[in-house]
Amino acid sequence: MARLIALFTALCLQQSLAWADTAPSAKQTTERFYTWYLKTLASDGSINPLTDKPADMKKYVADALLADLNKQASSAEGLDEDYFIKGPDYEESWVGHVKVTEQASRGNTVTEDVVLGNDVAESIDLTVELTKSADGWRISKVEGNGTDAD
Repeated sequence: MARLIALFTALCLQQSLAWADTAPSAKQTTERFYTWYLKTLASDGSINPLTDKPADMKKYVADALLADLNKQASSAEGLDEDYFIKGPDYEESWVGHVKVTEQASRGNTVTEDVVLGNDVAESIDLTVELTKSADGWRISKVEGNGTDAD
């Protein structure tokens, strides 16, 4: 009986460790977000992921940032640019070409360099900050680093 309990305990521990390993890292979250986001923009020019895909956005973006962006979007001024790509439109060459490099990590915050595209003339360099919450890593800030990657 003791063996059976020990075996059961070991299996439970192994399963809980396996579940813990399934949460994506900050880098994986950023890669998955931008891959999904760019494919969504490319699939149908009339889709705005921020307003048309809120459940998907919530998987990747912090609630506070989403609330702020939605508030801005519904104001008289609206949004001047696409917050996540720091421009009015994406380049076709960005789809499928997302490069993420971690720059700094401080507690529950990670800063990453993100390059969209593989053609220097059309690529864009972003700084993305993620914050870890109970739901995992979420994008909490995006800044542009110019119009092309250096």
